[in-house]
Amino acid sequence: MDGNPTSTMLRVRLRADDTKYAGGVIPAAHYMQLMSDAGAMLGVLRGESAGYLARWENVDFTAVCYVGDYIEVRCELIEKGNRSRRMRVEVVKLISTDAGGRGQTTKGVVHEPPEVVARGEYVGVIPRADLDGE
Repeated sequence: MDGNPTSTMLRVRLRADDTKYAGGVIPAAHYMQLMSDAGAMLGVLRGESAGYLARWENVDFTAVCYVGDYIEVRCELIEKGNRSRRMRVEVVKLISTDAGGRGQTTKGVVHEPPEVVARGEYVGVIPRADLDGE
């Protein structure tokens, strides 16, 4: 793997324990957690610290997902400072599922192109202690 990637992605199937809402709706906070995880992963893939979230900017939620749906979280490094990284992150829905009745197999609808669920930018910071070894 390239030692200095500028993007990464996570693919996830949304589960029942990802929500507290009736009807299996996934809360926006769950997308933000996954978006932050993707940014941390990118830092590690780059050989840097996973870092800490400093702030979110321009976050929009444009669609709803449900338990059983498959999503992809895409993260791209757009600016790097001495201790900070600005990342653009997007969540897209790849497959919507419908479990039908209990005990039945799941049917799915593939979204081509994928449907944008959430997008935004955030700034992560690398702790000074993590830079001492560099």
